[in-house]
Amino acid sequence: MTRRVLEVVAVDTDRVLGTIELTEAGELTGSSPDIQDMIDTMASSRRASPQEAFEGLTFWSNGYVKVVPAEG
Repeated sequence: MTRRVLEVVAVDTDRVLGTIELTEAGELTGSSPDIQDMIDTMASSRRASPQEAFEGLTFWSNGYVKVVPAEG
């Protein structure tokens, strides 16, 4: 599995707030405690594997933040 990264971006300013990474080891990690909490909540509520949670978060938005693939 290759390393994949999503950016968590503020909708109103387009400022990157942090990242979500699906590592080569298949672990899903957030760049801050708040982002890690978002990941953990989604994964547990949906009983999703890290891969499924990563895919579910791709292009997700709640109106305040959006999750998009990292460029580069």
